[in-house]
Order: sequence, then C-alpha cells, then structure tokens
Amino acid sequence: MIFDKYNLNLAGEYRVAAELLLRGLYASVTFGNMKGADIFAVGSNRRSAVVEVKASQRKNFVTSLYQKYRTQDIPCPDFWVLYSVSTLDNGFRERFFVLTHQEMAEAQGERNCPSEGLSYLEIVDRVKKGVDNVKLADVERFEGQWHKILSFCND
Repeated sequence: MIFDKYNLNLAGEYRVAAELLLRGLYASVTFGNMKGADIFAVGSNRRSAVVEVKASQRKNFVTSLYQKYRTQDIPCPDFWVLYSVSTLDNGFRERFFVLTHQEMAEAQGERNCPSEGLSYLEIVDRVKKGVDNVKLADVERFEGQWHKILSFCND
C-alpha cells in the first residue's frame, strides 16, 4: 500500500506524539502550514523540546536540513524523529530514529559530502540547489533512542 503523502506525514506526527506520551511526556502536535515545529514535548519539570518529524515509506527521508537551516544560528528543532512505516500482510512495520539536531546535521553532512570533513557553511554552500535527504542506513544506529528526548525534557 502506498500512503498519501499528507496522511503519512500527519500519521507520523501523531505516532511520534503517542510514543512520547506513552513514555511520560506531554506531547502536542502543532497545526498549520506555517508552523515552526511539528511537536512540542514537555517534561515533568516543564522543560520543553521542539521535535521535527519526517515520515517515509521508502528507504530515505527528505530533510531539507541544509536548505532550511543555512546557518547554525537559525532556530532549529531540538530533536528529529524519522518515522519509517511499511506495510505487511497483517499490518504495518514501524521504526523510529531519534536524533539531536547536531546528529541530524552530521548524518546529513556525511550523506551530502562523504568523508570530506567540511564545515557546516561549506556543506550549505555545496548543496544550495537540491533537497537534502538521508538514507535509512545513515540513521539506523539512532533507532529507538527515545531516552534523548526524555532526558532533555526531564533534567
């Protein structure tokens, strides 16, 4: 089954919010097409995290990271959660990859310019045109790392 892009993205945001709620955080999905965050997650001490969600049913996630965050002083999400969903005969297979913004920038930089050791601004300059995306293999080591968001919001 191929999911409609809008429904897939919205489902991803709700699934991530549900996972955060089950782990004890208050999580709220934001609405609108001009929003600055997909989810706000709030811990018991009222510390909040901005979470960017990218959903995909393929082996890559479109991030547009270096096109959107052209300098490191532009406000960015605290965390990225990449939601992978595929259909099975009896349902779905879901996977969640949790990265800090820094980890996402490093993974995207390595995808864009492998083993070149470029600075953030050098990568931005190199990828002005096009759309950033990371492959599933680039982020597999971050699977299920919910503790990052939990620690951030509860410390």
